[in-house]
Amino acid sequence: MKFESIIGQERPIRFLTQMLQKRSIPHAMLFTGIDGVGKQTTANALGMALNCLSPVGVSACGECHSCHKVISGAHPDMITIKPEGAFIKIDQVRALSRQLRFAPLEGNWRVVIINDAQAMNLEASNAILKILEEPPKGTVTILTASQTTDLLPTIVSRCQQIAFRPIPYEKVTEVLVELQGLDKQTATTLAVSTKGSLGKALSVDEEKWTIWRTGLVEQIASLSIKSIQPVFAFADALARDKDRLADALEMIMTWVRDVLMCKVSPERIINKDFMTKIEYASQGPSVNELLEKVGAVHAAQTAISQNSNPRLALEVMMMRIFR
Repeated sequence: MKFESIIGQERPIRFLTQMLQKRSIPHAMLFTGIDGVGKQTTANALGMALNCLSPVGVSACGECHSCHKVISGAHPDMITIKPEGAFIKIDQVRALSRQLRFAPLEGNWRVVIINDAQAMNLEASNAILKILEEPPKGTVTILTASQTTDLLPTIVSRCQQIAFRPIPYEKVTEVLVELQGLDKQTATTLAVSTKGSLGKALSVDEEKWTIWRTGLVEQIASLSIKSIQPVFAFADALARDKDRLADALEMIMTWVRDVLMCKVSPERIINKDFMTKIEYASQGPSVNELLEKVGAVHAAQTAISQNSNPRLALEVMMMRIFR
């Protein structure tokens, strides 16, 4: 939980350490980025650094009484709020407001971390806004969210924004090989499919994921517009599996990309263990046609992220891919 343990986020960590060196601590910060790239870990590391009894430079020592309390989740001045069910509710923020009436109990700073702040309902958002407008002394509030557009503009404007980028695939691959003992090919495809989210990659059951990935690729490779019924059946099956839909679309994107790369830059193919199928799929379409297929998958991803009908979006995508 120390800054040194956070992988692939050199820019945010550099900004935070410079901020600590100058002792210029904003009362509110907004960490944005996809899940699993270190936003929550960094927020905890900052809280630990602010209250460490024996800091090493500006980083926490990780050994003192305060650090151990933060690591165990028992520090009274580290408050974390997360969704209860689908939302962060007004009652949670009211309870927080009551706590903030008093000075920090043990440390120099109280750190409030609001995870998945985009889950705040309107009442909770307005209550948080009031806290940000009249920040209590000695309190730092850190909100985490996927993107700024998920929050009220008035909340965003009162926070120091810090963007967390997806972790480079090469770095995720290295960690998966080292910590999970995966072979490099499996680690690389998993890193790409999780889009640079180390947390997500580490949480995957590799054996189940490999079986799922193999089945999905074989289905894609076997489809043809000459037999339209299986194409629509595949789209329907994808739409029904809502929990894996985003992952399935990302895998389809890497497949289409690999077929394109087979024509223009074979050394950049990701799914090298399916090389025979990729080479066969690349024989018919032109480069321009494959670029259109990449565009079709991207259009489906965008439409579904904007709450379009998943089945309809997938059927349109399949027609464009296999026409």
